[in-house]
Amino acid sequence: MTPSPHQLSSVRWPAIFPWLILVRAARVSLMFRVIVLALLGVAATHGGWRLIDSMLQGSQSLESLERAPQISIPLMPERHEPPTTFNEPIIVKSELTVGAFLSAWHWLGRPFGLLALRPTLQESVTLALAGVWSVAVWALFGGAIARIAAVYLTYGETLGPIAAIRAAARTWLAAVGAIGLVALATLVVALPLIVAGALLRFDLMVLLMGMAWIVALLCGAVVAILAVGLALGWPLMWATSAVERTDAFDAISRGFAYLYQRPLQLLFYVLVASLIGVLAQLAVSAAVVATTTATEWSVALGAGEGRTSDLGFDQQGVSGDVDSVGEIGAGGIQFWTGVVQGASTYFPLAYFWPAVTAIYLLLRREIDGTEMTEVVFDEGESFRGLKPLTPTASGVPQIEGSGSEQATTSK
Repeated sequence: MTPSPHQLSSVRWPAIFPWLILVRAARVSLMFRVIVLALLGVAATHGGWRLIDSMLQGSQSLESLERAPQISIPLMPERHEPPTTFNEPIIVKSELTVGAFLSAWHWLGRPFGLLALRPTLQESVTLALAGVWSVAVWALFGGAIARIAAVYLTYGETLGPIAAIRAAARTWLAAVGAIGLVALATLVVALPLIVAGALLRFDLMVLLMGMAWIVALLCGAVVAILAVGLALGWPLMWATSAVERTDAFDAISRGFAYLYQRPLQLLFYVLVASLIGVLAQLAVSAAVVATTTATEWSVALGAGEGRTSDLGFDQQGVSGDVDSVGEIGAGGIQFWTGVVQGASTYFPLAYFWPAVTAIYLLLRREIDGTEMTEVVFDEGESFRGLKPLTPTASGVPQIEGSGSEQATTSK
């Protein structure tokens, strides 16, 4: 029986609920190449932070920063969550209270956030350099993940990790420059207020400043707009570079426009991304726990509980009864176990960039009316999947390059 043309046969849910693209973004974050890129970015960040801390502070800890506020809702028992100092293990722990998305956002801006506590000059220099290093690292690795997400979410195809790194390298200067230019503009606008603050040490200047305080308030409003735009809009700036392949000025323009023109939509998308991130984090954590538990249990059946305990399976270290060769092997076991566990620990950084890219596409659709299937490709950029179709003189599109290939074959 032929269905009536007016009969509803299927529903395109993404057309009704465009924010379902965030579910596809979670799928991107579960790709092996994305998790590997996130782990490489974390390793590079750790290495740079440790090097900076050792050069400028040595073994001295940043005790004055240990009381830094944590981004969490007190629905769970309080527990210590690094990073609080640069001498402790710097990791990301995704709490159910905030989810993978907000945990990663908070962690990426952690060095700059700690500067708000007004640390000493030496600590401020350390934190500033650590923040600059984070920007440099994640403009590459985060940009690569965002590019993978951009191609997948718009075109339905995937980039390899090397191609993604190359794509991020092409826009690295634009991504770093977007943050640098806004930070510089904020500092320039705030400089008169800093000078005015120094002049307030004199009573006469207090009188003069009191008469012109409205000017200071106006400058403060501009500083607030720039600072909030930088703190909340920088992910959108980097998503712009990943999708549009434009310069830093276009990234800044879109980042501020999308933030301030659609704040409620942005808040809604962030909440949805956070909820999906919680579910994705649970799935990854469960998979990692199941993998390590099954491996250790199976190995223990053959090696025996005593032997596995000597090799450090019980997290108590390698026993002294194990010779040097066994210690090397046990170290390899612990290393690879740590890598697999790192997929769960650092998953927020694998999820953050695809989610941000999806949010950017949603906001671009709302504000600019651009379809979420549009993405800019670099010249010569290759990806896995079919080649794009190109128009011909006959009006029938064909796969790009097929005409020349057919001509060569016919000869």
